[in-house]
Amino acid sequence: MSKAESSGSALANEIGLVFAFLFGCLSPVTNAFATEISATPGPQVAQSGVLQQQSIVIAQPTAPTPATEGDKASSRGHDQNGVWKRWKNKLGPASGNKVTNPDVSAILGPPLPNPGDDPGPHKGDSRQLTIFRDTTIPVTTGQTGATSEPSTDQSGKNIFSTANYHAEFSKDNGATWQGLDPFTIFGEQGFCCDQATIYDPSSNRQHWVLQYLPSILPLNASKSLDAKDPSIEDHLVLANSPPGDFINWCPYILRPSDLGRPSDESLDFNDLVVGTHYLYLTTRIIQFQGEDYGLKALALLRFPLLELAACKPAHFDFVLRTDVGEGQNGELRVPQGISDIAYAGANDPHGGQGSIFRLLVWPESSKVIKTIDRAVPPFIYYESGGPQCASEDGVVANWCSDSPRLFAAKGGGSLWFSWDAQQYGNKRPFPYTRITQIRESDLAVVGSRDLYGLTVAHVQAAIAADRYGNIGLVDFFGGGKHNKHYFPSAMIAILERNRVAPPAVNFFLSGKGIGCNDGPGPDFTGAWGDFHTIRFWQGRDGTWLATTFVRNDNNVGDCPQRGASVTIKNVVFGR
Repeated sequence: MSKAESSGSALANEIGLVFAFLFGCLSPVTNAFATEISATPGPQVAQSGVLQQQSIVIAQPTAPTPATEGDKASSRGHDQNGVWKRWKNKLGPASGNKVTNPDVSAILGPPLPNPGDDPGPHKGDSRQLTIFRDTTIPVTTGQTGATSEPSTDQSGKNIFSTANYHAEFSKDNGATWQGLDPFTIFGEQGFCCDQATIYDPSSNRQHWVLQYLPSILPLNASKSLDAKDPSIEDHLVLANSPPGDFINWCPYILRPSDLGRPSDESLDFNDLVVGTHYLYLTTRIIQFQGEDYGLKALALLRFPLLELAACKPAHFDFVLRTDVGEGQNGELRVPQGISDIAYAGANDPHGGQGSIFRLLVWPESSKVIKTIDRAVPPFIYYESGGPQCASEDGVVANWCSDSPRLFAAKGGGSLWFSWDAQQYGNKRPFPYTRITQIRESDLAVVGSRDLYGLTVAHVQAAIAADRYGNIGLVDFFGGGKHNKHYFPSAMIAILERNRVAPPAVNFFLSGKGIGCNDGPGPDFTGAWGDFHTIRFWQGRDGTWLATTFVRNDNNVGDCPQRGASVTIKNVVFGR
């Protein structure tokens, strides 16, 4: 490098440092962080298909139930914990040159307050976080679960909320709730779990996806596992209803064979995002293999919003990817808040090296998807048994041994991606969250920030951005140093884009137990759920809607996955 080049590089780094601090203590990025990797796949042309609408389903909701503290559901039907041991099995191996010395420099941000401390800011400070609505959802039908994995969205006073084994709606801003039974609403087809919901303001529809596994689950939740029907193909139901209705649903059925896959494969781990003209669905394609399952591909699909809203045949486009994910790990995540260009991110190309982020770029006007790789500050990708969220006193067992999750948002001209990273030394004594910012105009990584604690783990930070790029988030924390311990609990926070200040946080929901065992051995003790959800409040910057959960007891071991005592919160917070 010449002297002039060296001076120019130094100046660029200095400018990057200033830029990073303007965006909330984000890590500065060198020129190498904006280069493409030689192994990046070339353009990909989407395939197409069509789903026929099914007959309109008229739901039979439960009677209205007040949202009062302590409402719980009792166990219903057969406990399928044996199936879940197959579902949530040990992480598969990953290959490649792994990061072993991550970036834990001070520029990635200061530690978060300890849960037992006064987090501030105090009343009167403009950065103070306020909870505008704090609702405990009464589970009125279906089943609760030790891995609840809730999803939600709201339109005016109308709220729809789902979790793994139940669904509720409210028409009065959370004062009362009615339930829809996911085991029966779309027919007894071996309902499993992994529900998600999102509201589309452009077509004025509430969208809902549900997962069915008739090949391994009973067709009716009240029957034994012997009542399953392997002849029925595993599938998803994608349904929509006018907001404030929640009774009349237009369903579509998506099978692996609709994507050109073998009929003995399954669809798993689903997410929905609304664009300008399309509804985007991401899902895994998996195959059960005895007491285990393998990841075959990741799928990204888009459905025309107007066709769905009209309950007409839905002409969809899709791509399948095998360049991200390995073993049982892998995820594509589309940011909330996209418009006429869809992006899908993955933090595990090449088997999860911990230094490369892969981004798919898909304009709504095109069927061609471009792939871009960006270097990011090094982090340690989760390995089997590696993440350790237990408390030092042994009271709280390791609850984050499951594979890491990815969350994403768009706002203020940037894409934001959040994922879990493994603990490292005294500066990151527990697993933590990495948030990386990608500038949309040139898709350059312009900064990163870590959310970490010195006494607890902070993982699964679901994020949503307002129009200015301020980030609202909800995460799980737990663990503890010395004789202090915290069961998995939930924190909400706001990261302001243009303030050089720690985030405003609220450790608002305390748990009283870890998850249930999902398999033999120490790697499976108390595995937690895969996700919770946050949405940007439409039309009001600086306000967010979040849903999360905690357990109400510490019944460990092979406790009932379905029927566990949990608290599910649905909250609105902001400035």
